[in-house]
Amino acid sequence: MPGANGDSYDAVVVGAGLGGLSAGAALAKAGKRVLLAERQDGPGGNARAFQRGAYTFDPAIHVTAHGYNIEFLDNYLHALGVSSSLELIVLDEMYSVELCGSRFTLPTGVEAVIEYLAERFPSQRDGIARYIAACAQATIESQAPPPRVALKDLEAVMAALPTLFKYRTSTLQAAIEEFVDDPEAQAVLGAQWPYMGLPPSRLSFMAGTGVWMAFMAPGPVYVRGSFQALADALAAVVAGNGGTIAYGAAATRIGVEDGRVTGVTLEDGREVHAPVVISNADARLTFEQLIGAEHVPDQITRRLTRMHPSISAFLLYSASTLPLHELGLTAETFVYDHPDHDATWADVTAGKLGGTWLSVPTLHDPALAPEGEHLVMFTSLMPYDTGEPWSQAKERVTEQMIDRVEALLPGYRESITFVDSATPETFHRYTLAHEGAIYGWENTPNQTLPKRLPQQTGIEGLLLAGHWTNPGTGSVRCLLSGLSAAAIVAGHHDPIEFLGTLR
Repeated sequence: MPGANGDSYDAVVVGAGLGGLSAGAALAKAGKRVLLAERQDGPGGNARAFQRGAYTFDPAIHVTAHGYNIEFLDNYLHALGVSSSLELIVLDEMYSVELCGSRFTLPTGVEAVIEYLAERFPSQRDGIARYIAACAQATIESQAPPPRVALKDLEAVMAALPTLFKYRTSTLQAAIEEFVDDPEAQAVLGAQWPYMGLPPSRLSFMAGTGVWMAFMAPGPVYVRGSFQALADALAAVVAGNGGTIAYGAAATRIGVEDGRVTGVTLEDGREVHAPVVISNADARLTFEQLIGAEHVPDQITRRLTRMHPSISAFLLYSASTLPLHELGLTAETFVYDHPDHDATWADVTAGKLGGTWLSVPTLHDPALAPEGEHLVMFTSLMPYDTGEPWSQAKERVTEQMIDRVEALLPGYRESITFVDSATPETFHRYTLAHEGAIYGWENTPNQTLPKRLPQQTGIEGLLLAGHWTNPGTGSVRCLLSGLSAAAIVAGHHDPIEFLGTLR
């Protein structure tokens, strides 16, 4: 813990979610004196697993990815020196889709996905192949270093990144419809949208397709023992390289004088001095409460008034004695009662179950539950405000969730050995995210990539990490955001080059 008033560090990181942990670990590995201040009693944020007796549950992150076209996660963990302490389980299938009684199980690998979908939709073969090729190219271009031309030379930039420019303001649905005209095929191609919190008609193509391609090859990734193992490994890098982690130490103020940060004040009144503060906290909380409106640049203030946080979720956590490993389930199954994703979204915004998916992590990590049992988690996107206090609605919605899982897995209700649930209010309470927003800002085209809040805030020494800033939603993107913030502090323009210096 930091000591008396006047303690000084090279950088203070506010919040030990994956973005904050990544920033703190990279800076500590680079030789910076770091304080990581976290209000909870341990690291992880949305990746912080919880124990209930013999059961280990991941609260929100169910799978991650290596990254399409680049082995980012492997390189990242190796550079930080933690790859040998973690076991990454690469899943054999991407996910399944239950669409109004029909099941689609997508394999991993670009060619395998094309062939599978072409067999199910033979008249759409060419369009499916061209759509996935466009997804791949857009993802590759989004990962490329910016072209070395003047910003005013728009034609040169467009020539260097043609697919990225073509689809930078497109929705996922618009891109799918350009290539595929069968409604059921369109629905399957966009079925992973709950991972990003918006239906294809509103979801940014660039945000949605980047996550999809990352899962496609080599496949979704699970960290054996829960994602807490990843959070703990990153925290160990901070502590093992001379950094300090203060748990139960909420930051109540980020000091700003003459347009630059001076440090933070912790909940117990201690003041910590630092020329750099990286906030992994909710963006509105950061600017409106921790800093104060009088210190926020006008440009940031205007953007905050225009931007919309993402939706929240309701999660069912349970354990079952059903032999789910014998049923041919994939680790993740998206479940739809409507063939039209906009109809599902209408249910969600009305406070009904929708944008749902089933997760069974014990299919690939049996040790998370006692022998003979499986963890069964069911997620529904859900607004924070449904017109009824969650203290009253929680039991009713939990029963609705159990009924829906029972329809998928007959016998489930009678097989339950443990059950609990989390509401949007739960997510707000644990993370302080605005109304329990689980994806940062909504992933619309006008809040994606450069239109998200920048990491460099206009206040000298203040940077952002996590899903409120670039590159956006997703566990790997949060790790990259923290690495990018650390790279900026260390004087590197390219976070991947900076990563190479940490080996």
